[in-house]
Amino acid sequence: MNIPGDPPMRLLMTFQEQFPALTPDWIMQAPGRDMWVAAAFIDQPSFTIGVADLDARTTFSYRSAKTYTTVLNRPLPAWARYPAGVLLALRDQGMESTGLQAVLAGGEPRGPRYLHALGITLASLWYHIHNRACTPDSLIDLVEQVRRDYVEME
Repeated sequence: MNIPGDPPMRLLMTFQEQFPALTPDWIMQAPGRDMWVAAAFIDQPSFTIGVADLDARTTFSYRSAKTYTTVLNRPLPAWARYPAGVLLALRDQGMESTGLQAVLAGGEPRGPRYLHALGITLASLWYHIHNRACTPDSLIDLVEQVRRDYVEME
């Protein structure tokens, strides 16, 4: 487990509530952001993402994310579009994973900046687990690409 800094207590409490049988493999802060992620990797082809600050959670796969839906064929929540788009974009760059259960939390202001920060935080985690270098600027560029090519396309 990787825990630099001081993650918000609500991040850890929400992870424990949503995934009581798991211990996070990673706990990290997105560079240049007041956003954190606690994540455990699973051997299933799905991604369950919770956001402690929004009291929200959804599950999608690579396949369902392409059609802006959850694994239950419901519309993907608006807040989940950045994380889903980031995972699709990073898969196209060769950074694929079998599955994930994660919670995000932080102090970014609500609105577009907050939604953008969700994508940056998940992208940061993905770069770290795949041992690829990233900078705050490269993360912003990726999430801007996701905004143009995925979030605004639906």
